[in-house]
Order: sequence, then C-alpha cells, then structure tokens
Amino acid sequence: MSGSRASATLCLVGDAGGALADIAGSLGWSVVFQEEVTDVESVAVVVTGLPGVQDCRRQFPHALVVSEEAGEGADLSVDVNADAVLLRQVLDHGEAHWRRNLKVLELVQEVGTRRQRMHQLSEIGVALSSRMQEGDLLVTILSEARRIANCDAGSLYLVDGDDRDRGLMFKLAQNDTIFIPFQEMRLPLTPESLAGYVAISGNDLNIEDVYELPVNRPYRFNRSVDVEINYRTRSMLVLPMRDHRHKVVGVLQFINRLDPLTGEVVPFVEEVAELLRAVASQAAVAIQKNTLINDINQLFESFVQASVKTIEQRDPTTSGHSFRVAETTVALLESLPRSSVARFRDLSFTDEDLREVRYAALLHDFGKIGVRENVLTKVNKLTDDRLEIIRYRVELQKERIRRRAVERELDLLHKGKLPFEQVRRDVRASLAQELAHLDDYYQWVVKANEPSVLDEGDFDHLNRVRDYAYRELDGSLTSLIYEDEMLALSVRRGSLTPQEREEIESHVVHTREFLSVLPWPPELARVPDIAGAHHEKLNGTGYPQGLTEDQIPLPSRVMTVCDIYDALTAMDRPYKAAMPDERAFSILEDEASQGLLDRDLVDIFIQSRAARRGLLQDAG
Repeated sequence: MSGSRASATLCLVGDAGGALADIAGSLGWSVVFQEEVTDVESVAVVVTGLPGVQDCRRQFPHALVVSEEAGEGADLSVDVNADAVLLRQVLDHGEAHWRRNLKVLELVQEVGTRRQRMHQLSEIGVALSSRMQEGDLLVTILSEARRIANCDAGSLYLVDGDDRDRGLMFKLAQNDTIFIPFQEMRLPLTPESLAGYVAISGNDLNIEDVYELPVNRPYRFNRSVDVEINYRTRSMLVLPMRDHRHKVVGVLQFINRLDPLTGEVVPFVEEVAELLRAVASQAAVAIQKNTLINDINQLFESFVQASVKTIEQRDPTTSGHSFRVAETTVALLESLPRSSVARFRDLSFTDEDLREVRYAALLHDFGKIGVRENVLTKVNKLTDDRLEIIRYRVELQKERIRRRAVERELDLLHKGKLPFEQVRRDVRASLAQELAHLDDYYQWVVKANEPSVLDEGDFDHLNRVRDYAYRELDGSLTSLIYEDEMLALSVRRGSLTPQEREEIESHVVHTREFLSVLPWPPELARVPDIAGAHHEKLNGTGYPQGLTEDQIPLPSRVMTVCDIYDALTAMDRPYKAAMPDERAFSILEDEASQGLLDRDLVDIFIQSRAARRGLLQDAG
C-alpha cells in the first residue's frame, strides 16, 4: 500500500452513499460496495446506513466509519447528502485518519521486523559463542547469515598463511537452488576476484548485478562457474570478517537476495547490509576464539607430551608407562556405562571429560621430576658400587684367611711337628671350608639384593652374614655388611628402603603441587586432583592424603587399577620380569578383596582385558 490519495477507497455498506460517494469519486477515490472490496487496507472511509458498525470496524480496521443515523456507534454521524463543503471535510478527515493508521501499522511492522532481526542476531551470537568444531562453526555462520538476509546462496573464505605467502582458503559454499559439489581449496589472494579484493582492501562490495560490473573496476566476476552449474548469479554482497585488531581474517559472500513475497532476486538494501556486517563481525570473533581455543588445546597437548618425555628421560626404565596407563584408563572409563554394574549405567562422558582424564593419566607420575635420580632409577636394593664394596670385603677377608693358613703351615714346618702332612691337610681343609662360607655369604647378599614384586623373602642367611665378624688391621671388629646395607637388603618388597620409598611416594605430592600451578581451563580443572589421587586406597591406607572411597574421584580409582596392572606386566622394568596376566589379575583381585581397590572396576577391567586377548588370538 503506497498510501497515496488515489489509493484511498470509499466503501458503501447497503444503500449508503449519496452525494458523499459522488464527491469522493470526483476527488479520485475508488468507490466500491462492501462485497466488491479486494484490498481491505485501501479502505479509508466506510459509509453505512445499517446496524452492525462493529462488524465494519473488524473488517476495515484502518477506516473511518461514518453512519447516516445517529447513535449507531460510528466515528461520525453525517447526512450523506449534506452540504458539499461538509462532506469534503468528512472525506479529508477520513483520509487523514486512514493515513495515520497505515503509518502506525507500518511503524509497528518495522519495529516487529527490527525486533525479529535483533532476535536473529542474538540467536546467532548465542550459537557462535558455543564450542564447536571449525567445520560446524563455519556452516553455522554462513547458514544463519543467509537466513537473516534471505539469500539463495553464499560462500565463506578464510585468509590463510603469513604475509609472505597469503592465500584464500575456500572453506564453504551453500546454495538452496542447486546442489554444488564442493571441495575445499586454496586460492591466490589477489584483487582480481571479488573475495580477494575485499580481503585485501577491507572494503564491502554491494553489487546489484555482477554481470554488469563497470570495466574500470580491478575485480571481475567469474561467469564460468555459473555456466558450469547452470546458475545465474545476480545481486551480491561481499563483506570482510575482521578480528578485534581490525585485521581481515576471512570473507563472507552473499549471493542473490530474494524478495520474501515474490521470491525474485533483489539487491541488498543498506539495512540488510548493516545486519550482515554485524554478523560478519561476530563471525570473525567466533573464528578467532575457535582458533585460540584450538591453539590453547594444542599448547596443552604439546606440554603434556613434552612432560611425559621429560619423565621418561629421567626414568627410562618406565618408558611408555604413562601412555599405556592413559590408554587403558580412558578405555576402562568408557566401558563402565556398558557394563552390567547398575551403579555405572547412568554414567556418561563427554570428549572433554575423557580428555581431562587422559591428561591426568599421562601426567600422573610427573612429580618424579622432583625425586633424586639415584632413588628414581634404583634397580636393586644396593647400588652396584655398594655391592662391589661388599665383594671387596669378602675377597679381602678371604686373602686374610689364606695368609693365616700359610703362616700356620710355616709355623708347623718350622717347629717340625709330626705328622706334618696330616696337619697340613687339616689346615687346608679348614681354609677351604672358610672360603666356601665366605663365597656362600656373598651369594646370599647377591640374591637378597634382587628385589621381589610381592612382600616376600627369608633373611635369616643375611643375619649370619651380618654376624660374621673379623678384625681390621687396626684391630677394630667389623662385619662383611654394615647396618645400612643390612637395612637395604632386608627390604621385603621392591628395592627401596623405607626412607627411599617415602621419597618415591612424595612424587604424588609433587605431581599435584606442580599441576595445580598451571592455569588449566575449566574443562580440565580436575587434572591435578585426578592425577594426585592415583595411589589412594579405598580403605584410607593409600597416600599422600589417606583418602577413602567416597573421597577418591572415580577416574582416579580407575587409573589406580590400570597403573598397578601396567607396573606388574610391563616388560621394561629391569628389576623384574614381565608378570603374566593371570598372576597380575590375581594380585588385583587380592587387593580388591582387602578393600584397597574397587571390586567392580577390577572385575570389569579383567573382563575387558580377557575379551581383548581373545580378539587378538582370533585375529592371529
């Protein structure tokens, strides 16, 4: 509705009309009867001589209702055959009333349209603020922007490379009319293409018909694509996407805006262009945010990988341990909801949850960086140097015994005691016996020096070695093994003394303290707690905090099972042979029966390992 004078209509209800209708016709109004009305909004004045004024108001909401009879509830009561001047005033008043109503309607519609577009912008903002993979993000940007502008097609480009080798990555194309087989490609960044010009200059391009570009422009539209896909590109709006530094990071290209009523291709009006600029700005921020998040994730991934390598370089004997524990921990955690255990059925883990657990498992031993290397890499109960010293003491004592035997033989020979040969044989037999004892003592030390996996061992022989005393050259009484060596050799499990084991156990504290210093993002905030609880036991006898079952995070309990299994079965530990699965499973079950490990987790783990072994055997 244009709202011009010629478009005003006088509607006659019943037999109403008279001179008022004649004057309206002379003024260029359309005069029609009620049943002839085709455009309700064009009716400026309704003249009725019948009851039912309210029906007229509902049918013609923008019109002035005039009644020939007073008291009908109309806006005016006028004799339709009154003085021409009066009737002209009635028509002027009615037209003014009608135009005001149409203007109000237009303003209301405009406010509604603006409100809808603001709502769409808000929805886009919310959508773009959520975490998405790059592909999903780009699809959301282009599709939502096209929806706002009612575009038939569109494309999205990202600026690629540095200042020395910049290009345009053609990332996405959409078209509602035809299917376009799309393949991502890198294009040269030149001002000859529309997208390249916008990326380089940072200026918008709003083109009514791309086939009619002036020849003096630096850019051209490539019609060959239209020919190839049998399409006609007409109106186009090309906008730069700028980041917070106003640097162009990409280009949005909108093609063929459609009239919502007719479906015809129309130009991009400034109001729509302004909305799409806002979308382009939001899109640039979202892309940069996504890139920043990916960079941060990559940074954390690189840090974790470097940290694990650092641990392995300090303790090569456990090479691969952290990666194996991480793999089995994540796999066991994922299998819990699929198990038959009721308390795990409602569990669900997002990719971020699993990444958090994986990082915690990879870094669970990072605190070993704070443990002395001679303790960390200690293979046997005694160092090679200390064992060599003990061997030296034994050999030295054997030489002393041999010397005393020779001295006794000489003494017997000098005194001439008879029978000399018999006595000499007795001396040498005694010597051989003492030397054999010393050899046995040293072998007992060597055997005791080898660590055991379980809490086992009989050290009565060591007591005999320690009780063996001899005098040094200065007359002092000493033993083949000293008290600190006896303490180390008497360790029943592993190779560490209580003090050394305490130092090793402190690695968990170091792990938690170090990881707590790092600025983990919210989705990884529990990494220090999960990693720092992998040596806790359900009954509170673990370390370092003595947590009980309800206080230990589920991922930590899962990691504990996987950590123990790997320590038992790994082939890279020089102080022990790789333990077969059956024995390792037995040890896990025993610890579960003692209330140290979660029985359900142990059962699920053993079942999954047995099933995996069966699959490997079938594949072989």
